[in-house]
Amino acid sequence: MRIIFVVATTVILLSGCTSTPTGNIEAFGLAAADVTNKIDAVISDYNIANINDKLVVMAQSKKKYVKSDFDPIKAVIIRDADKRNFALYKANNALGGYAKSLSDLARAGSRDELAMVGVKLSKSLKGMDEQYKALAKTDKNLISDEDSGMISRVIAELSTYYAEQKRGKALKKIIIAADPSVQNIGKIINDQLLKGVIEGRLYTMRGNELAGYFDDYNSKANKSSFSDKKKTLDKIYEMYIKMESTTATVVQAQKAISSVMNAHEKLKKNLEKDRFDSKEILQALGDVKTVHKSFDDLEELMKNCATKIVSDEEKGIVCKEAATTN
Repeated sequence: MRIIFVVATTVILLSGCTSTPTGNIEAFGLAAADVTNKIDAVISDYNIANINDKLVVMAQSKKKYVKSDFDPIKAVIIRDADKRNFALYKANNALGGYAKSLSDLARAGSRDELAMVGVKLSKSLKGMDEQYKALAKTDKNLISDEDSGMISRVIAELSTYYAEQKRGKALKKIIIAADPSVQNIGKIINDQLLKGVIEGRLYTMRGNELAGYFDDYNSKANKSSFSDKKKTLDKIYEMYIKMESTTATVVQAQKAISSVMNAHEKLKKNLEKDRFDSKEILQALGDVKTVHKSFDDLEELMKNCATKIVSDEEKGIVCKEAATTN
């Protein structure tokens, strides 16, 4: 992508002073970065669970192990199939880096800061391109040559007439130019989550580990004290709730990435009309923040839900009501 090589040099030309409102751009960047951090945790859990699942199988065996027995586990990380799992994590991380760069550009106070953020923005865009190719199994760039050329021209123009431009105007062009990348990388992240691979596989792996702990508990139940059994059951129950909340967690991640895509699109469309502060932008930003709070609510729900955590069309992520008898 030609954009990668010109962003850093162009961003340094942005001014530190402006009368153009950039508050919503900064707010979007911060909110989107926070949400992608939460999604990172979901994807990271899955990647870690792949390794843990191998250890669970080993722990369930009566075989004695040596160092070389860990070689197959190491292979889980490096084989092609799992590179795509880590590409999902890196793609989301790159999207978060892009969002954070926008907020940093909006509030940078010096040319040195702008230059440093420009490098980060460049790396984020390059990261999105690389991980998109890995996830989509394609050699095609994230942005078409035509769009890439347009983006390069837009950024190059900033250096020729920046003296007459405001920082908000420059940020506007960067956001409009980057929107296709954001939408495409967001869609493929969402598609990977929607495929059910993470949800179904993660649930199964957590179930396998839980079964191992139950076997261990049952084998020692007659010889253990009440205190020891209670501590073990507390740990097992915590694992059980985490397993049961798998679907809700993935659904929340899907909503999160969709909210970021929607907010960026709304921001782009309004900036095209020079609307830096509109109700549509504020609503979209509110949705991103709501999703972020829902992640925190889900963590609390996981601690206190006595039944199953489910996704409800109207209520969102909730604790399933216990069945009642007449």
